Amino acid sequence: MNIGITGSRGFIGAALSRYLAAENSGELRRLVRNPGTAQSSEERGEFVGDLSSPADCVRFCEGQDVIYHLAHTNTPVNSDFDLATDARQNLLPLLNLIQAIQRTGAKPHVVYFSSGGAVYGSRRDRIPFRESDPCLPQCSYGIQKLTGEHYLRLAAAKGYLTATVLRVGNAYGGLLPQNRMQGLIGVAINQILHGRPVRIFGSLNNVRDYIHLLDICSIARNVTLQPREHFTIVNVGSGIGYSVAEIIGVIESCLGSNVELQCDSTHGQWLTDWVVLDNTKAKRDFGWTPETDPRSGVERLIASIRAKMVETATA
Repeated sequence: MNIGITGSRGFIGAALSRYLAAENSGELRRLVRNPGTAQSSEERGEFVGDLSSPADCVRFCEGQDVIYHLAHTNTPVNSDFDLATDARQNLLPLLNLIQAIQRTGAKPHVVYFSSGGAVYGSRRDRIPFRESDPCLPQCSYGIQKLTGEHYLRLAAAKGYLTATVLRVGNAYGGLLPQNRMQGLIGVAINQILHGRPVRIFGSLNNVRDYIHLLDICSIARNVTLQPREHFTIVNVGSGIGYSVAEIIGVIESCLGSNVELQCDSTHGQWLTDWVVLDNTKAKRDFGWTPETDPRSGVERLIASIRAKMVETATA
């Protein structure tokens, strides 16, 4: 297949790019914001311009069988600060992409990375969310992800493309920048390694569904191999919820030491308090089952970090 990826330098996008290359899934073409910047040794495939350019989008879309759209710039914590800029940076690029697909007539299958943690809203009955449940996002991030879903639904109905929406839970599996405002596990471990307290947004009792990068990559590939509907939505989660406090406990247990916390009262007070995803559809329709739980995933991450530290020290 000819495969296009937007956001290939992001947390999930970089992991997916490596995964697809390792699986020899097809010829990769990447649309990046700064295509002139140096490519790492792991970045294979062709690079073209960015989503803000309609002409670049047309070049990117030509001849593509599958397009993974991951490019996004905000987080649930900071998305409400500047609504107009947020929309300009995230919704307009997606519309450029959809219009480019229409112009080329390529009719690719678009895999859109939405949010399982931000589109559904709150739930008192504590029953895992199904794809058919009402969506009541409580931040601009969730609204934008849901809006993107509807634009793709409309494009699919008009025959420009087919689409699978992946409502992904809280991704983890690698280190993340210390100042990042999304990705608790990767950020927290990096902060700890640098001797800094772990910054907590919202309540320690907030519950999320954590899903490992490799499990995300496997479902992302599976949805392009199975018979495709014109438009479908799939939850990508474990079906099990962990509170922030429980995740911190897992990290402490794996590190063998206590973690200093710093609760941020400025951000995150509107975050949804509980989101767990029902993954029945992913299992039934795409033969997918998540293989990594948070404890083993955190253990694996910490072990790999320690191994790299030893390698660096002895080099």
